[in-house]
Amino acid sequence: MKHNVSDLGELEREVLHLVWDHGPSTADWVQKALSRPLKESTIRTVLKRLEGKGHLTHSVDNRTFVYKAADTRGRAARAR
Repeated sequence: MKHNVSDLGELEREVLHLVWDHGPSTADWVQKALSRPLKESTIRTVLKRLEGKGHLTHSVDNRTFVYKAADTRGRAARAR
């Protein structure tokens, strides 16, 4: 079941917007791109949560999880 973007927390929304803007992203890249310093384990948890809510999917590249948006920003906005 996909959740609405408006139901996401502030950090989840910020991470999702970064992935929409950048495209496929790793936890390391997201951590460096965020507006505040957070541990990589925190970023991984947020990415997994977003995947569980249906907003992201992932693939594995040399043991590194690469996350991408499950929907475009426009489709997600229309799903409200």
